[in-house]
Amino acid sequence: MTATSTRIPLPGREEFCTAMAQLATGVAVITTTSPEGPVGCTANAVLSLSTDPPSLLVSLASTGRTVRHARDRNCFAVNVLSWQQRDLMDRFARLPAVQRFAGVDYRDEAGCPVLDRTAATVVCRLDQAPTALDHTLLIGRALWTRHDPAARALVLYQRDQHAVTG
Repeated sequence: MTATSTRIPLPGREEFCTAMAQLATGVAVITTTSPEGPVGCTANAVLSLSTDPPSLLVSLASTGRTVRHARDRNCFAVNVLSWQQRDLMDRFARLPAVQRFAGVDYRDEAGCPVLDRTAATVVCRLDQAPTALDHTLLIGRALWTRHDPAARALVLYQRDQHAVTG
């Protein structure tokens, strides 16, 4: 095979998003605290990074308030949404930051706001926050966990919300 100088055009945003919609992904709300109170945003780029030590990685837009305050506080919580909480996905993605926690039940756990009735929650101490392109990777060591074995987790697949059934 010989190298060619033909350039393959890069996919556009919509084409890329359509391809990635084939990858089912869980939905979480990432929370932390600011001097004004709790802050948070919706994320689906969350993964278990290691079990020794137990660690998570979350990818968030570098310009967001949640990234800034997670760095300042040195902690964040990953609240894995249940099917019954599907309204929180849009709330924490679209509402102005000051309205996101209005009427939402949460409590403090290990210094972070933790949403009630989630499928699972992991509170992390921030270990690293490297930048990758236009995102910041929050790498955190698990300090506290909770899960509800009866909850049906919320997932996105083909741009629609689904409940995981077992």
